Amino acid sequence: MSSRYELGDTILDKLSRTFQISPDDFAALKAALGRDYFKVLVATILSQNTNEKNTFKAIKKLEESIGIKPHLLASVDENYLEEAISPAGLQSTKSKAIKEAAKLIVERYDGDITNLLKKGEKRVREELGKIRGIGDKTIDVLLANYGYPIVAIDTHVRRVARRLGLTHAKTYMAIREDLEKVFRPEKRLTAHLLLILLGRNICKAKRPACLECPLKDICEYYNSLKAKH
Repeated sequence: MSSRYELGDTILDKLSRTFQISPDDFAALKAALGRDYFKVLVATILSQNTNEKNTFKAIKKLEESIGIKPHLLASVDENYLEEAISPAGLQSTKSKAIKEAAKLIVERYDGDITNLLKKGEKRVREELGKIRGIGDKTIDVLLANYGYPIVAIDTHVRRVARRLGLTHAKTYMAIREDLEKVFRPEKRLTAHLLLILLGRNICKAKRPACLECPLKDICEYYNSLKAKH
């Protein structure tokens, strides 16, 4: 395990020299730094299938028109909520998920999401996982930002991890388990964020800029390309 963690340390060291983690690039992180974990959940729901710029726009519009508090969103008219989050797209699905989550927190946890988060990963997953539109990735982003030692897997993390050769797994949980063997518990949120930055800026789905990548010397994908040529 220590040798795997050493690989993770090397990856994070190389990435941290290239990228700087800024809360202005991650809506969930920005909310977490303000210790507003319900807002972390809302931001993560809004971020599904859109970019961070649209997520921030939707958050701003939602804050100005309704407010991002469980008691406000639990009883809001759904059409009004859809309009408020429209910059993020898929507003019908996302509004239902946000409203259901808000109702859950109000009705079962006294309007405070930390009362749920303190119950442990299993309870959080059981409760939020019942809500359509809230999947493993959304739950894991919330848990990781609260302090649980989890590597949340989004599309960028999945793509980068596979190209590097850190995982060849197909399922969400198997990929997560593989990455948690590579990155130390206290560095897993940092790993999630840095791998996203790499995926957004260099290791793109189409035409990755391999020659610019700080990890090309340890990348399975890049080395396979070199071998072909």
